[in-house]
Amino acid sequence: MHEVEAVLKSMEGYTILLKGAPGTGKTTFAITLLERMCTGDNKGAYISTRIDPTALYKQFPGLEERIPVKNIIDATQSEFSEAPAQVLYEDLTGFLRSVYSVVAEEDVTILILDSWDAVSFQIGKGNQDIEKLETSMLDIARKTKTHLVLISEYAEERRLDYLVDAILRLEKEQIDDRVVRRVFIDKMRGFQVPRNNYPFSLEGGKFSHFVTTASELGSGRHRKINKELPQGHYSTGIEDMDMIIGGYPRGSFVLLELMDDSISQSYRSVLYHTISNFLLNDHGVMYTPEDGFYSSSVKKFLLDYVSVEVLDKNLRMPTVSDTESEDPCLFHIGADVESVRKCFDMHFEVYKSLKKPVLHVLGLTALNIYDEAEIRKMLLDIVSWVRTTDDVLIGVLKPSAKLKSEIRELADVHLRFIPINGTLNFYGVKPHTVIYNISPSPSPAGGGEYHQLKLTPFV
Repeated sequence: MHEVEAVLKSMEGYTILLKGAPGTGKTTFAITLLERMCTGDNKGAYISTRIDPTALYKQFPGLEERIPVKNIIDATQSEFSEAPAQVLYEDLTGFLRSVYSVVAEEDVTILILDSWDAVSFQIGKGNQDIEKLETSMLDIARKTKTHLVLISEYAEERRLDYLVDAILRLEKEQIDDRVVRRVFIDKMRGFQVPRNNYPFSLEGGKFSHFVTTASELGSGRHRKINKELPQGHYSTGIEDMDMIIGGYPRGSFVLLELMDDSISQSYRSVLYHTISNFLLNDHGVMYTPEDGFYSSSVKKFLLDYVSVEVLDKNLRMPTVSDTESEDPCLFHIGADVESVRKCFDMHFEVYKSLKKPVLHVLGLTALNIYDEAEIRKMLLDIVSWVRTTDDVLIGVLKPSAKLKSEIRELADVHLRFIPINGTLNFYGVKPHTVIYNISPSPSPAGGGEYHQLKLTPFV
């Protein structure tokens, strides 16, 4: 995390209490922090009271290449330990002497003690002993100018909370039976904290937090995806998405559900990559935007992804403006179209002129002006019809749309988009997936002009 690294680089002898229930990722956070801080002449030490270094290296493959064995210190008190570095102690004085020797002899920049609970339980015979131990440890850190990270599984507030400089709290929660992890900055002396919590993942045995807000996903030229997919599937236009769900089946109804209106703009980066990939494959796209969005504006946004020549050839969108209908991408529909049936009859007239297959994109809130019975019949008809073709229908479902429950039942592929502390995330209902964070993908070598999205699982 930027805040933690920044405060450790700008101060000396900083003390951090890392809290969280078992399984929330405290050890992974600590190991990742140690790796990032121990560069150049900076040295770090990790004192483990729970597992010996051999088990730790098995848990984090490749760790021995990044953190020397001598810097992982065994404090499990096991008689059978084969660790090259151990901390043996019987009482408070012995423990403090051992810790001080590690810090002083190795000239350690950062020391991580995992877990503080185990040490205080073994040494502390009463409140006075524990208080003395806490005070002495913090004194060692400040006098030797060594950063100290104490890991604890106690969630409640204790005396130590008031003594340390910072408190980080890791939590694991559930959203629709799927795991979401967050780190909270409860306290950080001497540093301004712009955000008090971040969602994070432990993918690949490393702590990585998500900082890109939904409004900062960006846009840019789309490069056609040519990777092989299961037979009868089209690319979603996002390589990671294709790996996760296998693409969109031909003849399917794909539902993109927005669980909050705050992401009604930012999800479009996902949709526009799909549209762009269809267009660049010389397929047609029929796009009826959601209520409140104008087709002419949508075209301007899509110009970030593909050229005007590609749009004019393969994209068609309705407009009520007489002047805009002169644009080859736009076709005129009357503002007084009385029925949804008549609206879609006009849609299919234009559809016949496009090269098949066609991607149909429908903002479902655009149908809110019609009667529910009429919407229901029309949707059943169009979904049934699409399933007999090589086309794909994408429906965008916002919270204000009518018939939400019935529309969800119709979907062959159902993806839900959710905001988590300002970031954009999604998970598959059909097919079932974990929650993924969506962020801009680093450009590959030689492909800096292209834009892509990276999907990272919450694990």
